[in-house]
Amino acid sequence: MDVIAIVVSVLSLAVAGVGTVLANRRANEALDESRKAAASALWSGVQEAVQRMIGFDPASEPIGERLANLRIAMIALVDELDGWAGLDTWLDAERVLGATLGLQVMETRRPGDTVDTRLDVLDPLHRWAHALGDNLHQFRAHGYDPVAAAKLRDHATSELRRVSEAHGWPLPPTTVPGLRALDE
Repeated sequence: MDVIAIVVSVLSLAVAGVGTVLANRRANEALDESRKAAASALWSGVQEAVQRMIGFDPASEPIGERLANLRIAMIALVDELDGWAGLDTWLDAERVLGATLGLQVMETRRPGDTVDTRLDVLDPLHRWAHALGDNLHQFRAHGYDPVAAAKLRDHATSELRRVSEAHGWPLPPTTVPGLRALDE
C-alpha cells in the first residue's frame, strides 16, 4: 500500500510539474504575442498619421491636427521601443521638416493656381510623407539601424535648412527656453 501511495504521489508530482511547465510556456507565448500586437498597433498608428499627410493640402484645410497626430504617434512608438536610441531625434527632425513643408505649401499656393501648379506646390510635402512612410516600413521590417537613422536625421535637418533659407525663414528652435533634459 505504501508503495502504491508513493507511486501515485510521484506520478501526481510529475503531472503537476509538466502541467506547470506547459502553462508557463503558454503564458510566455501569450505575453510575447501581446507585446507584438502592441508594437504592431504603435507602428500602424505612426503609418496612419504619415499616410494622412499624403494627398493632403494644408492650403485648403488646417494642418495642425494632422501634425499633432503625427507627433503623438511618433512619441508613443519611441517610448515603447527599447534599444532604438536616436530614433526620437530622427522622427522629430522629420516632423519639423513636414511642418515646414506644410508651411511652404500655405505660403506658396495662390488662389487661381492651375491644377499643375497646385500639384507642383504640394509635391515636396507628399514626397516627404511617402519617403517617411517607406523608411518607417524598412525599420519595422528589418529592425533598427542607428547609422541609417542618423543619416536620415541629418538629411531631414539639411532639407529643413534648405527650405527655410529659400523662404528667408529662421530655423525653428531646437529647445524650449528655460527647459532642460532630465539627464543634464
